[in-house]
Amino acid sequence: MLFKKSYCVLLLLFIVQVKSQNVPLQIPSKPGKIANIEALLVQQKSFESDTVSLKKYLDPLSKSKEYRSVYEGLLANGYSDFYNTTNSKSNFYYLQSIKSAVVQKDLSLEIWAQLNYISYLYLYRDYTSMTPRLLRVIDKIKKLPDNEIILPGETFKKIGWILQTLEDYPESLYYLNLAQKYTPIKTAEYASIIDNIGINYFRMGNDKAAESYFNKAAVMAKQIDNKLRYAKALGNLALIKEKNGDLQAAISLLKEDIQISENEQSDQNTMYASILLAELYVKNNNLAQAEEILNKAKEIADSKSYFKKSELQIIKLKLDILKQQNKTDNELALRRRMIVLEDSLKNKDGDIAISNANWVIQKTKFQQNINRTANEVKHESAMKNMYAIVIIMAFISAIFIFLNFKKQLKNRQLKYNQKVTLLELEKVKTEHKLTEAHENLNAQIDYLKDKNIQIKKLKNEIDHIKQSSSHYLEKENKKLSTLLESHLMTENNWNTFKREFQKEHPEFYQLLQNDFPEITDSNKRILLLQKLNFNNNEIAELLGITPDAVKKSKQRLKKKLGTKFDTLFEHINSKSA
Repeated sequence: MLFKKSYCVLLLLFIVQVKSQNVPLQIPSKPGKIANIEALLVQQKSFESDTVSLKKYLDPLSKSKEYRSVYEGLLANGYSDFYNTTNSKSNFYYLQSIKSAVVQKDLSLEIWAQLNYISYLYLYRDYTSMTPRLLRVIDKIKKLPDNEIILPGETFKKIGWILQTLEDYPESLYYLNLAQKYTPIKTAEYASIIDNIGINYFRMGNDKAAESYFNKAAVMAKQIDNKLRYAKALGNLALIKEKNGDLQAAISLLKEDIQISENEQSDQNTMYASILLAELYVKNNNLAQAEEILNKAKEIADSKSYFKKSELQIIKLKLDILKQQNKTDNELALRRRMIVLEDSLKNKDGDIAISNANWVIQKTKFQQNINRTANEVKHESAMKNMYAIVIIMAFISAIFIFLNFKKQLKNRQLKYNQKVTLLELEKVKTEHKLTEAHENLNAQIDYLKDKNIQIKKLKNEIDHIKQSSSHYLEKENKKLSTLLESHLMTENNWNTFKREFQKEHPEFYQLLQNDFPEITDSNKRILLLQKLNFNNNEIAELLGITPDAVKKSKQRLKKKLGTKFDTLFEHINSKSA
């Protein structure tokens, strides 16, 4: 009986869904072309993989010259949903949509068609292709009164979002405030705009205003039961908490953000919040939790071709965790993938692409200011002076940039040499201290422990410089690497150490010689150091090998000695031996 009821409910839901998909597109007959286009656009819906139903649904528009541009634009959106990436069909129909609007000489429609294409390029992170088009659209919008813009609230919101991504926060704020004027209050769209206004204030350093807007967005999202927007507002409030040093509160907010986002099946926000949470776990030294949540975020990042920037963030965090754990597991594969991602993101979604897009925007603004000034100048001589000033300024700027670059190179070289000199001095002091102590065994032990400290310092410096802008200096000069090699146990150092060890522990040394003739010289180095309470990591540092190599050496010795191995290690661990 229960099964029959469940079956009936499912069948009813299926019929309702099919009927809703089969509701034909209504051609409106409102006064005014813009009102009719807006009435068409609100009927847009996704058919996902069913392109046949999509074409059938949009077919009434294809028969009208007046709505040809809208038909092509919506068809392009449908193919974007189908392929879930940039594709030739969408590109073709987006460009046809723009062309049809231009042919009709309808600026309102052309702006909509252009922005529709820009939204597609933005979705798939093609900022290089998108930015010049965006600037042209912004220029055209400034020439139109707001009542001639199709869906002004949505239009201004899209522009605000894109400019925020391109890090032009003041301009983004301007368009989001415009969007707010044309968006009904207590709607998901209005809450979204408020939340993003808060992000702009946060990026501009106005934390007080940012927190106020995030709280407003959270309250409104609760009122209208928009769970996902509430989750996003919590994630943004976590940024404020983190900045104020309250990491536990930030972690708690992000956990709630992730839980809601997972329930709402928002993979993108789940991934975004998970990366932020992992960063906080790393700061708190909760490396196991950070690794666990990064693995989940990585699964989402791998699911979409346009999540590469997030994948790069995940890889960098994983490398940071490996470094803190002093591990090398999978490091080579991670670094190879990082290089591939950095290269592919140069012209797409990476920091370089965003910086380039932002530079294009600022350059365009600067050029527009020059053009406005030029238009106000009435005489040709004033125009020539303006161009001369610009050329001179550009020349001076170029010289300044060049000199500044040379100065930076010189400073990097100086800092590098200073680091090398300081570390060399530490080595000399350690060796001098050993000489003054007449090279007895205790002095040798102190000397080796000092060496270990210096080896760790050198390794950290080498790792740090590899990640910095001065990486080429070590690659060319190898001064730090050479100094590191000089710290390792040389044959001369070993002979001196062995001589002093025999004086202090003659019975143990004689035992090794007489009862364990199968022990090699390399085994002996490890055993003598262990006898003096050096651990595996310290032994590895001094001998220039890995801790794993020390462990394997002991395992091979155990296999070789058999039952004698336990006897040997009883003597090693014995204080009297």
